[in-house]
Amino acid sequence: MRIQDMPEFRDKQNVLSFEVSTPLIEAIQIMAQKNYGACLVTEKGKLAGIFTERDLLRRVVADGLDIKKSKLRDVMTSDLKTAKADDTVADSLRRMSQGRFRHLPVTDENGAVCGMLSQGDFVAFTLSDVVARMSTAAKAGVEDGSIKPWSMIISILLYTLGLLFFISAASHWLAQ
Repeated sequence: MRIQDMPEFRDKQNVLSFEVSTPLIEAIQIMAQKNYGACLVTEKGKLAGIFTERDLLRRVVADGLDIKKSKLRDVMTSDLKTAKADDTVADSLRRMSQGRFRHLPVTDENGAVCGMLSQGDFVAFTLSDVVARMSTAAKAGVEDGSIKPWSMIISILLYTLGLLFFISAASHWLAQ
């Protein structure tokens, strides 16, 4: 599956971005107001970096910087990793996990930003994709007779009982 096929990608093509000279306080206030965890930073219209909640914590708060005097260029991550819309979802998730970053700008063949995804977008996509595939496989199995409806009911019942047992045991263990 490719990034461009994700509904989350089609919904996230309006990306919050600021010029490198933007006062940090302004970017933070707009990010908070719009509930964004990251914004892209540009210089003369070209992608120059990204500023994230993690940058705020590690580069601003931890270093005691004055947010009223700092500019985005002072605190952005400039070693930016990007993806292309035709990159696979699996490869993109792997890169994010290995690189320990949570936001992935998506660029076109000319390097222009065409969207940005977060790990949450990938989780929402992959979870719904897994459920849809399981549902399709289960339906096909019931229709062709390889899965009996009664075996599904028993499986769900056993899973529920196991889950209740686990929750009960965990509650008992935590109470001690």
